[in-house]
Amino acid sequence: MKRISNKVRRWGVVAAILLFSCTLLSGQNYSISTNAAEWLALGTINAYGSAPVSRHVSLRGGAAYNPFTFGSGENQKYFRHLEFSFGARYWPWFVNSGWYLSAYADWAKYAWGGIFTSKAYEGYAYGAKLGGGYALMLDKGINLEMGTGIFMGINNYTRYSCPKCGRKEEKKDKFILAPAGILLGISFVF
Repeated sequence: MKRISNKVRRWGVVAAILLFSCTLLSGQNYSISTNAAEWLALGTINAYGSAPVSRHVSLRGGAAYNPFTFGSGENQKYFRHLEFSFGARYWPWFVNSGWYLSAYADWAKYAWGGIFTSKAYEGYAYGAKLGGGYALMLDKGINLEMGTGIFMGINNYTRYSCPKCGRKEEKKDKFILAPAGILLGISFVF
């Protein structure tokens, strides 16, 4: 009898801890999201996670990856890249709702060519993204996120004559200030 009651107590403690943990998590507004605009950029796979640190501030990190090449020969087009970002968002109202300002550290390795130009570029970039946007609550656990920003940092690249030929034209290390893209994402809040 003692043996059974010890097992019952242990399982009761485990169940209470799990129930308490789930109760804490439900009010925390963690989120997982994806950016539809990046998926439209030649199939860039992307995912982001967010966790609140206060009522008005959340930390956000994520990655984007595109290994695809389209076409062949002279008609080859690609926007291959691997990108990581980590930063914070400030929400004037509360986390995951309404307007926000954002700041991220960003690193990317890329190769793109045949898009908007006959040239090809390969290299890496690192720096900061500053931006802002709006999160519209569609349902209790689903948000539509819209935003944009600006990237400032170092771009180290090699330019080639064409996507296929491999003839180097220029190798450069330079400071850039450029648009950081468009955010049109779906966020799942739990």
